[in-house]
Amino acid sequence: MKRLSGTDSLFLAMEQPNWHQHVGGLTILDRSDAPDFDFLKMREILTTRLPLAPKFTWKLHEVPFGLDRPIWVDDEDFDIDRHLHHVAIPPPGGMEELALLTGRVLSRQLDRRHPLWETWFIEGLPNDRVGLLMKYHHCLLDGVAGASLASALLDFAPDADPPEIPD
Repeated sequence: MKRLSGTDSLFLAMEQPNWHQHVGGLTILDRSDAPDFDFLKMREILTTRLPLAPKFTWKLHEVPFGLDRPIWVDDEDFDIDRHLHHVAIPPPGGMEELALLTGRVLSRQLDRRHPLWETWFIEGLPNDRVGLLMKYHHCLLDGVAGASLASALLDFAPDADPPEIPD
């Protein structure tokens, strides 16, 4: 159990149905050096490396009557498949189609009943490329922390040594 900081609580309090407080990052990957990289491989990698990011298994718990800032608690019913999505953009699979999908994904609020993040595996891009769209609430991570977390969860090269996972 960990109480949210005042700043992180502010991100929650400022959120409105038409003013979201999540952050998103889109990475386009070239699979030519890793043809076996697909949705199931990404799921396997993220599942294995989730211990490097325990925040990704936490959910919010509001304090009764709003008398204090919310706290993070372990999600006893955590299911990674609730957070991973596999989609394909329609042909011709260009930047316009990718932008439309990204806009749709980022236009929806995250569900506060579950850990506040999503990852979208996007197929249909030309030249055997795929997109990874990572979306997480700003109270969970800021942009800089999200970038460093992405580097821990994913590899920059197909033959990279995996990070050491703590027991």
